[in-house]
Amino acid sequence: MIDATSDSIPLAPDGNLHRVLLLDGDNQWTVADVLASARELQQALGALPGPVTHLINLAGRRDQFLVGLVAGILGAQVSLMPSTRSRGAIEDLLADHPDTVILHDSDQSLEPALAACGPHLTIPPLRTAKPPSEGVAQVPRIAADQLVARVFTSGTTGKPKGHDKHWGRLVANTQVAASALTTRNRDTIKANRGQLDGIHLLGTVPSQHMYGFESLILAALCGGATLSVDQPFFPGDIAASLARLPSPRMLVTTPYHLHHLLASECALPPCEYILCATAPLDPGLATQAEQALGGVLQEIYGSTETGQIAVRQPTEGADWQLMDGVRLEETASGEVIASGGHVEHPVSLADCIQVMDEGRFRLIGRLANQVNIAGKRSSIEYLNATLQAIDGVEDGVFFRPRSTGSDGRQPKRLAAVVRGPGLTADSIRRALRERLDPFFLPRPLLLVEQMPVNATGKITRDALDSLLTDSNDSDHQRRDAS
Repeated sequence: MIDATSDSIPLAPDGNLHRVLLLDGDNQWTVADVLASARELQQALGALPGPVTHLINLAGRRDQFLVGLVAGILGAQVSLMPSTRSRGAIEDLLADHPDTVILHDSDQSLEPALAACGPHLTIPPLRTAKPPSEGVAQVPRIAADQLVARVFTSGTTGKPKGHDKHWGRLVANTQVAASALTTRNRDTIKANRGQLDGIHLLGTVPSQHMYGFESLILAALCGGATLSVDQPFFPGDIAASLARLPSPRMLVTTPYHLHHLLASECALPPCEYILCATAPLDPGLATQAEQALGGVLQEIYGSTETGQIAVRQPTEGADWQLMDGVRLEETASGEVIASGGHVEHPVSLADCIQVMDEGRFRLIGRLANQVNIAGKRSSIEYLNATLQAIDGVEDGVFFRPRSTGSDGRQPKRLAAVVRGPGLTADSIRRALRERLDPFFLPRPLLLVEQMPVNATGKITRDALDSLLTDSNDSDHQRRDAS
């Protein structure tokens, strides 16, 4: 294992230029191949007029994203990783980060709205590199304190915020995660303890999201795994992409994708490892996944601020186990602070946590999701579980609407968005009234054909507020027409 505290660390910590990093059907590419294309991109960046200090890597394909990331690392340019590729989000990044270039996939043009935002370059496709003696001679070393990425939060609780990630911390992050995952799988991984050598990864989450960045991109570059270039979304595509990979396989996914994959009843190939994150996973769904895929399901706990810091196997119990070097401390005010190990700086966690002994803890709920209306207390988690237990409800969430009045006050009532084919808002409210205090009944309750999830299976505040605004506008139009 590489000493992540040293002054510099190889870009691929094992130093092996011939190791296969990426798979696309029968095509495969090595560390040397990625380095060759990254240097080609770095030359193109160097030929641009003016300095380039930041890159916005919008690549959808894993291979293209990895080439863009490595090019930035080689050129000491910080990769900005937005949670969305909307024009507004990109314009905000460009305004805050001068001398930035947008990178995009080589197999498709950049959308005109984004191309108009600022300078942009196509990421060169991967080609088979020359033998290392003629082209890439060795894996370059990168300063441990080099800032390589600024990853932005998903916006589920407000405006996305950027968090800096340095090379040495990212390498340490990858290695302690690999150790935590393989140690807990000691019955199935017999060799290379602490590394992911030989495991073939398929992910349903974007490379730009912290979970995808850690568990896919860095797991391949720094952890020894081999990564599929695919990012399937629909159940049939996930099953087909898994089947194309050699064994052993690991599916890196979210509760949202996993739920729809299992509900589809697609024929699934064996998958030895399933990794899940981004939202609490129902133990029943975990059990179903292990039975359907024939593997071990593990959950990652973390955040954009901290990175991944704990792991658990939900079919074995509710407790989380901290990764090596990470510690939790509870302050006198009840805050829980994560620090140590690969965590960049002490972070106050946004969750209500019960700290236990031997590096274990139990997740109680999200602090921001505690609800107090007229002295009545509940939590968004409990309300969501109650809503989703109603017959016919396929998915649904409660949320607090943002302020809409002229006085700027936040509405006291909760709202809800529900996917329940064949149900009415009144029938759902009647079912909720049997289980909840009337203060928590949602007003309004919006019925939708599809939940407004993003690529990581999360529902952002902006998406919920947009639904509410659209609903209010429709109500006004109907009243005006009557």
